[in-house]
Amino acid sequence: MLDRRLGMVNWTIRAVVLVYVIGYVFILREGYTEVEKSVGHAISEINGTAWSTNAGLSPATRPWDAVDAVQPALENGAAFVATKVYLTPRQTIGDGPNPNRRCASNADCSGASPLNYGVCTGEQMCQEKAWVPFFSASDAVSTTAYELEEADQFGIWLKSSIQFASLDASRVFTTMGEQSRTPYNPDAANSQAVSTTSSSTTLGDRSYKPPNYYTIGELLSLAQTSYESVKDEGCTLSVSFLWNCFVDAATECHPQIQVSRMDLNERRRGFTYSYANFYRPTAQGVTTRDLYTVKGVRLLISSRGEGKKVSISAIMLQISSMIALLWLANAAADFMMLHVLPERKHYRTYKQERTPDFSDLRNKIAEVEGEKKKLRDRKNRFAAKLDES
Repeated sequence: MLDRRLGMVNWTIRAVVLVYVIGYVFILREGYTEVEKSVGHAISEINGTAWSTNAGLSPATRPWDAVDAVQPALENGAAFVATKVYLTPRQTIGDGPNPNRRCASNADCSGASPLNYGVCTGEQMCQEKAWVPFFSASDAVSTTAYELEEADQFGIWLKSSIQFASLDASRVFTTMGEQSRTPYNPDAANSQAVSTTSSSTTLGDRSYKPPNYYTIGELLSLAQTSYESVKDEGCTLSVSFLWNCFVDAATECHPQIQVSRMDLNERRRGFTYSYANFYRPTAQGVTTRDLYTVKGVRLLISSRGEGKKVSISAIMLQISSMIALLWLANAAADFMMLHVLPERKHYRTYKQERTPDFSDLRNKIAEVEGEKKKLRDRKNRFAAKLDES
């Protein structure tokens, strides 16, 4: 009965090992493949038009196209769309109060730099040599603010490519050559979200192409936010092409697209940067610049993924591991029978044979050996006496 139960436990453990190796390792984990992780390339093309209204300017309504609102116009793996623009025109190098450096006394303005005069003005600002007038978002006299309306309608065409050189150096997976756009449509099958979190959405499957054309508002929606909540301070979005391809398959491989928001820290939310246009408007050659301080949606576009290829060496490795695990079934069965199953005491009785205590017998053997040695010694002495006589 116990032998039969031991056999059942043994074969049960072997069946579990087979299910683990075949079902989990081979099928779910695709253990029959050789895997390479790689990073590819991604580019974007932005188009569209927004507008802003400023009552004190002429004309009061100004259009903003992709040349105005997208700076720089073309980046590898990144893009930027402005939602608010501050213009501080005709800055020259001179002396002036710095609104970004407040003070209560001249001591607060002292420093080793020759640009610091150590003077605190009546407006409680440090007098410095710098590009003046200084930029200040609250100073409507020196700085003009443009709030772009409908900037969420700017469209972005996303393209990417990737290669797994160690698996197949001749094959490139790419969407760079596509001639037509596939707009995002939440009701279409290829636009259905396959996973969603509090700050990201993943679209697409390897079996069909995901959309490649989105508006800024749609990307913000996929990142679980809205244009109204980011237009004043901006934000940073990550748009990732996720590839999972068999390089030796005859069919095409399509990426997933994951959109997520990155500036989740409440103290560091938003995105702002500045750039300037330089020129010399006077005959004296005084260097002048127009300073643009912009806020908007920063897109970080990446392409990454895994390439897979059926590998004989990987298959042999998994089979060898399975055979090694099968040999452990006997040890596992013994352990369960000795320590886990309810009848472990009976099994331990038949498994382990108890022998008598032979410690006293060893002492008796030692005494007998001692007596034999004494007898041999007496015989040897008696024989020696006979030889003398």
